Amino acid sequence: MIAVALAIGLFAVADGIRDRGAGDTISVTGSAKRSISSDYLIWNASISVQRETTGAAAAQLERWLERTLAALRASGIQDDELTVAAISTASVRGRAGKLTGFRLTRAFQVRSVRLDAVLAAIEDASRLLAAGVPLSAGQPQYVYTKLAELRPALSADATKDALRRAEAIVEITGDELGGVRNVYSSPFQVTAPGSTEVEDYGIYDTSTREKEVTAVVNVTFAVK
Repeated sequence: MIAVALAIGLFAVADGIRDRGAGDTISVTGSAKRSISSDYLIWNASISVQRETTGAAAAQLERWLERTLAALRASGIQDDELTVAAISTASVRGRAGKLTGFRLTRAFQVRSVRLDAVLAAIEDASRLLAAGVPLSAGQPQYVYTKLAELRPALSADATKDALRRAEAIVEITGDELGGVRNVYSSPFQVTAPGSTEVEDYGIYDTSTREKEVTAVVNVTFAVK
């Protein structure tokens, strides 16, 4: 009876090892990176005027806006690249909440694929400040419009990198790599060149014309 019990016990242990081995997996992370150059530019700017009455503010704002737009067009900005927003109005109050005037603002935006031409026009626009025009401008935003076309190839390269890493690991352990059990692709990281910044929901840096796109995938393989 003892011999029979021992034989059954050994069989159960052996069967447990086989079951565990059949479910063994290895998870590895692969990555791939590409350098890209932005092909689209967005520039936001505005002009604000403060006067005692809305009429006086609106008249001055219109004069400065016309001067600014004329300067941009003279520098090469095309009408279909330029969008002017409606006037926004804000009350200005002094002590004890007394109304002292009104601030009117007119925002405008330039969007273009002609990066060099627009950047030159933006540089020219800085001369308006010296002429007394209260121009408030943001930094150009650089965008890459073909990211969707790049995703499949970059994700494939990251997956190949994960496969190479998994093969290197099982070669050391003496195991054999099986099929893919699961693949998780992280959001792309679009960063300035050389940046190590990473965000869980992805990064899209618009501050630099030249960028790096990084794809990261986590792949789980079966191990035989």
